Amino acid sequence: MNIKISGLLLGMLMTATTLFAQDNGNEQTKNIGFKPTLEHRILAGFNFGATAPVGFPNTIRKIEGYWPEFSPSLGYELSYRATSRWGAAIAIKLDYKGMGTKDKVQYFPTIITTKDGGRFEGDFSGDNKTIVRNAYVFFPISAVFTPNDKWRFNLGGYVAWLFSSNFHGTVSDGYIRNGGPTGEKVIISEATFDFGTEVRSFDAGLQGGAAYKVGKKLSINGNLNWGLRPIFPSDFKGMSFPLYNIYLTLGVAYKI
Repeated sequence: MNIKISGLLLGMLMTATTLFAQDNGNEQTKNIGFKPTLEHRILAGFNFGATAPVGFPNTIRKIEGYWPEFSPSLGYELSYRATSRWGAAIAIKLDYKGMGTKDKVQYFPTIITTKDGGRFEGDFSGDNKTIVRNAYVFFPISAVFTPNDKWRFNLGGYVAWLFSSNFHGTVSDGYIRNGGPTGEKVIISEATFDFGTEVRSFDAGLQGGAAYKVGKKLSINGNLNWGLRPIFPSDFKGMSFPLYNIYLTLGVAYKI
């Protein structure tokens, strides 16, 4: 794991532990009859968001379309409620993260393959369509704050391991400067790219959200997951800027 990411996640864990320890004494004094408990939840929902850069690269001139791919999330959470307000939770989830985009690009460094098998690496200008659908085994770790009987808040980090990757698309109605910006100009009516095998197997980042209780055991929840590790290695030639997994999970939790 990247040293900066490791340090950030460790710092968050230490901060949450300190806050919990400070509040623990007060809570136990106020709620003498409270008994610490383990809680189990089944989690289900869908991910909405993008595998995207932070900031708008100048090689992307216009976004013409965006749509979410079918990206379900299903998992199990174990939480320990140490006081009436504070606790901690860890979960394991099967998480799909996906989206599609259409845009116009100019001098966009990439690697493409034409229908006749020609392979070109250089700067493409024209129309681009990209489909992303990656699946992860996802492990969020959170400090949990429960201010009342209805609301529950969580904040922490996550690590995730890739087990299925799809990152592909087409380019059309343009040209590529083969080999770089001053290379031979090759007209491209349509070509494809497939970078699925280049996606990193490990992801890590921050996550946090809230849940609202709508029944005795059922809650609706939203959780933002913000990746801190680019999905492609730094030496990857098919993309000139880093992409991060930035997704909002909307769903339900059932306490068992």
